Amino acid sequence: MQIDFGSLETRIFQIKTELLDIINGKANSYYRDFALKICNEIGSRKASTPMALMARFEVLRPGYYGQRGLNIISDVLSKFFLDTNLLTYDLVFPKKPVDYLQEVLVPETALRLISQDKGGLELKLARKIMEDSADFGDYIHSE
Repeated sequence: MQIDFGSLETRIFQIKTELLDIINGKANSYYRDFALKICNEIGSRKASTPMALMARFEVLRPGYYGQRGLNIISDVLSKFFLDTNLLTYDLVFPKKPVDYLQEVLVPETALRLISQDKGGLELKLARKIMEDSADFGDYIHSE
């Protein structure tokens, strides 16, 4: 119920190295694999259409962080990776950097924040919590 949204930027900064490892292919990423699978199945151009994104919306929601958390996470990640050009098309091909940020880095960040909230819970279990708590988050922490 109570999330210290003011501390999210600091918390996200603390996991920036993990996110860079995902970007650089040095760490496994459920959401990167999911995004690439969709690109391979229907093509990267079609995967970026609003209809295709809406079909994957449920999987990409940040759990109990809700819309407010989603907006903060997106803003912080944009500042860290897009504004600094750390996230380039060459690194995230066939995705565009902004799409990669939304479809991979935002849910990976939410996943790690939930894992931290739960005392270092395994990411697979944190993903289950994230999926199960998405409606709650949208209701309690809407913008």
